[in-house]
Amino acid sequence: MKTKITATAPTSYQLRSLSSFGMGYKKNMNGSFSAEMEFDSEEKAKEYLKKRAEMYYDESESDLNEHLQTIEKYGMLEIDAVTASIEEVVNEE
Repeated sequence: MKTKITATAPTSYQLRSLSSFGMGYKKNMNGSFSAEMEFDSEEKAKEYLKKRAEMYYDESESDLNEHLQTIEKYGMLEIDAVTASIEEVVNEE
């Protein structure tokens, strides 16, 4: 099952947080910014988020462990004001 990670920064003030996910982003008509990246499986998407968490939360082991658990349980990672979540890719035919 193909999946994707999506994240949105409501304003340019959260753009740095969005950039921390390592995905390209685009500016939306409403002034927000969004990013997404596709993966072949949910497990690969979770692995990607875990690597980003390890990079961002490398100074606090307790914070890192909490975020790793959230990724495993809910398929999401929060960095400052931006949350990235894993979704199933729906093929429209």
